[in-house]
Amino acid sequence: MIKSIKSNLNQFIIGNDDKIELSMAAIIAGGSILLEDQPGTGKTTFAKLIANSLGLDFKRIQFTSDMLPSDINGFVKYINNEPNFQKGPIFSNIILADELNRGNPKCQSAFMEAMEEKSVTIDGSTHNLPQPFFVIATQNPTEQVGTYPLPESQLDRFMISFSMNKLNHDQEKEILKQKNNSQNINSLNIDIQKTMNEVNQIECNDIVISYIQSLTEQTKKIKFETILSTRTLLYTVQISKALAYLNEKKYVTFDEVQKTFPYILKHRIKNVDFGVDILGYIQKEIIEKVPVPR
Repeated sequence: MIKSIKSNLNQFIIGNDDKIELSMAAIIAGGSILLEDQPGTGKTTFAKLIANSLGLDFKRIQFTSDMLPSDINGFVKYINNEPNFQKGPIFSNIILADELNRGNPKCQSAFMEAMEEKSVTIDGSTHNLPQPFFVIATQNPTEQVGTYPLPESQLDRFMISFSMNKLNHDQEKEILKQKNNSQNINSLNIDIQKTMNEVNQIECNDIVISYIQSLTEQTKKIKFETILSTRTLLYTVQISKALAYLNEKKYVTFDEVQKTFPYILKHRIKNVDFGVDILGYIQKEIIEKVPVPR
């Protein structure tokens, strides 16, 4: 399965095979994705191609400082004294929340219920979102002008976060020579809802779960403050199952946990010292310090 997905996306996404696999695992695990990087590194293009490749209904929301929550969720309009609900762009299978941290706090909080409950509440009425529902959000570095830091409660709702890989000279040259329109990517015939149900059937035994708990305990010992919750553990189990499924395994091994845990933790570590390679730090101070059960 992952081979056909990579083959489809590699026409336009260069040098990021691992991020394609990680993103697909998060999606079929039912999680949302946070892309963190400098402007112009391909975050939006990456998210859009993933959505188009899956053939799901897709909407892009460009966040700005003057947005209102109704611009996202929708609003009630009275016609002949009768209330009519006008759906906002949130009513789609995949939402690309572009530059999420440029939106004001009110708009950021409007996303919370949708991401967790898969529904929105407007004027006291709850409206269910289409299923399946995923958010792929992009975020600019918080030191840039015009950005608002995302609250911890919202960060915790993202299953994983990552940045695009830095391209070497040949990969950059390949992108510059591209002539194809990225809108013309083939839509793969994948039943996402069925796939998500099959992922839930992947076995994750007690030894692997205990290993995940040990990684979490080790995380509490590092020098930086970390956002840890039961949701963190659940996300680790879910995406590990999804990665095992993509690689045609019937059970989770320690390998899936070690590959995904750094990306689950990346946006949950706060106040990291300037210049620290956060993924390298997680690998050295957490993954390598927890022995694999034998």
